[in-house]
Amino acid sequence: MEEAIFYKDQDGSIYIRAQGHVTASICPELKAKAFARLDASPPPSAVYMDLGPCEYMDSTFLGLIVGINKRFRLKSPSPVVLLHVNDTCRGLLKTIGVLKLVELSDADVAFPPIMDRLGPGPRATAEFLLDAHEELSELSAENRKRFSTLTDTLKSALGKNED
Repeated sequence: MEEAIFYKDQDGSIYIRAQGHVTASICPELKAKAFARLDASPPPSAVYMDLGPCEYMDSTFLGLIVGINKRFRLKSPSPVVLLHVNDTCRGLLKTIGVLKLVELSDADVAFPPIMDRLGPGPRATAEFLLDAHEELSELSAENRKRFSTLTDTLKSALGKNED
């Protein structure tokens, strides 16, 4: 299945559908659109991510899920709702510690029939990759260790002091 992300802001909710093997190459536009909407007023009442057609997600997309949830929770008591998560993706979410932050559901949420296909758009920059992996590193000491080489390399490339 071809890698794709679909997005729609409609009726006060954000709808995101991930398809195929979702990697960093299609995440920058999603971050830009979702963060801009999450920072707008009035805030969305819900964020739904349909992961049913998602076969695999890389760590950058996992970090983006954490970032979207964190931004949404600044204005909402509810977490992002991940829908129809398959066993492979559920395992990734659990291993990285994302499951404790979000809500999982198999509910039949009515997604808009027409959604915008995002990406590939601009390439994921070192700053973008660093932000996503720092989100994951904040979740646990295990993640800090797991992503330390990558985050250190990205910080070095960006001329940032290492912690």
